[in-house]
Amino acid sequence: MTTVGAIKDLDQLVVRLERNHRCVLRQINKMNSYRFEPKDYECFIRLRDLRLSLKQLSQDQMNLFDQLQRNTYQFNEATELVEEVLQRFKKIEGELASYLLDTKGYY
Repeated sequence: MTTVGAIKDLDQLVVRLERNHRCVLRQINKMNSYRFEPKDYECFIRLRDLRLSLKQLSQDQMNLFDQLQRNTYQFNEATELVEEVLQRFKKIEGELASYLLDTKGYY
């Protein structure tokens, strides 16, 4: 892979990370909606855990984004880290959907 190709691919990773970060921020804002109100203690705990997970993911994304901008990682390592963050988001998003279904909310 040429240097120009690697830079282009790295830019694509940064764009994917930015888009995913915007999705995380939207989810955090949505969680303040009345639809997410817990119905019982178990739901309250699940909602708290989801909020903490999203907040931690958001912080991790910002740290990764900063490190990618500084070219701290090699391309392969950066790709793995971005994929890991994206997988974490998918997992949290699934847990969020499950929470909504359990509380009879609409997603």
